[in-house]
This record gives sequence, C-alpha cells and structure tokens, in this order.
Amino acid sequence: RTRTCPISTRTRVSHSTSRLKMDAQTTLKIAGIASAGYSAQMGGAPSFANKLYFKEGHPENKNMSRWFGHALATCGAAQILASKDAQPSAARKGILLASAFQYLTAPVMMVTQRKDFKPEMIALNTVTCGVVGALCLKAALKE
Repeated sequence: RTRTCPISTRTRVSHSTSRLKMDAQTTLKIAGIASAGYSAQMGGAPSFANKLYFKEGHPENKNMSRWFGHALATCGAAQILASKDAQPSAARKGILLASAFQYLTAPVMMVTQRKDFKPEMIALNTVTCGVVGALCLKAALKE
C-alpha cells in the first residue's frame, strides 16, 4: 500500500519497503527548511548561536551573525520557492546546484576555522550539511 507523504504530493512512502522516494521538489523543501533553521539561529538568536557553535571565549558579533542569518533566509526562500516548480527547469537546476555548493562547502569552512568551532558542531554539521548537499547534487544531476 502506498500513501502520499505530507511533505509533497509527489513523494510516496511504500509501507512494504518503508523507503522515501526523493525528488527535486522534496529535496529543495528539505534544503529550504534547513536553511531557515540555520537562519533562525544566526539571525534571531545570535547569542545562542555563538554559544552553540563556537568555543568558549570566541568573540560574539551580533551584527555579523544577523547578516549571516539574513543571507541564509534568502537562500531558504529561494529553495522553498523553487520547490513549487513541478517540472524540471534550468532555474530549478541552478537552485539545486547552488544549494549543493552551499551545503557541501559549509563543513569545509568550519574545518578551516576549527580553532574557533566546537569539534562536536563541526562533526554534526559535517554530517547534516553533507547529507543535504549530496541530496541537492543528486537531484541537480537528474534534472
């Protein structure tokens, strides 16, 4: 028996295999939600984000954190808006490729700044961003 998943009307979950079939729309929704989550942390709660991600004693810069949150909000908006496009297009493929770049390079940025970041946050975000980035790249290559 197959049911429609609430994430997308095109996503199907088979009860016999319990496998989620990913498509570009679902992938963009996941990327957009992840970007919105990072945006909320950085833009809406910069002190919290500083304590969460950085080692003790790292200087807090609320202005830069809010600008970063703002930038991530625009990424998330583009990802969510592109997820509405049901048909493959050059624009949707471009958003998928940009999203793959966004998520696959984030861990690299953290590793290059490892003296500032908490090691557990580097590990967690490497996995999280790596998965989202790989999904975006896979979806883009199918377009």
